[in-house]
Amino acid sequence: MKELEKTKRISISAILFILIIFIGVLSFKRPKNVFKNDKNLTLNHIIKQDYILQIKDLDSVNSTLIDIRSPYEYNKGYIKNAINIYVPDLLEPKQLSYIKQLDKENKIIVLYGKNPKEANGAWLLLTQLGLKNIKVLCVKLTYKNDKLIVESYPLEKPTLNYAEFMKKASSGKIKKVKKAPKKVIRLKKKKKKVAEGGC
Repeated sequence: MKELEKTKRISISAILFILIIFIGVLSFKRPKNVFKNDKNLTLNHIIKQDYILQIKDLDSVNSTLIDIRSPYEYNKGYIKNAINIYVPDLLEPKQLSYIKQLDKENKIIVLYGKNPKEANGAWLLLTQLGLKNIKVLCVKLTYKNDKLIVESYPLEKPTLNYAEFMKKASSGKIKKVKKAPKKVIRLKKKKKKVAEGGC
């Protein structure tokens, strides 16, 4: 009798377990946005820096400017012909379909923020989603007397050419330094006094 109860409990728990897994599989939804590009492709863009667009080259390309700052900052001032898509709203269906449409039309999508560092995150996200014509405008935005001032942003350049420095350092012969022998000082042990006996 006890064995029948145990088998009933085991079979009921097995059926419940399978049912829970089945419901979990049926309710699983695939994410709307899936990364399509490999990380190595994106890293190659970063190394080459071919995703950066200078302000002087802006007029020569067929582009659409997207200001990724907040609507408040955008209303304070923006670059001519720029539209505002705030970074948290970038993946909303309406905004993303607009950006994908621009990409299909082979327009270069130029992202900018208060500096290139702010736009890099949005560029990385859109590039990973498979969009190809994405650039970052290399500008610094400041305000003076409530007017927007757009300045070219100096890219970081190393003060030393480290590759050349390492080449020079490794090309020379390595001199081995002989260590001078250490002088050994021997200490004499003091003899212990033998305990003397009695009173």
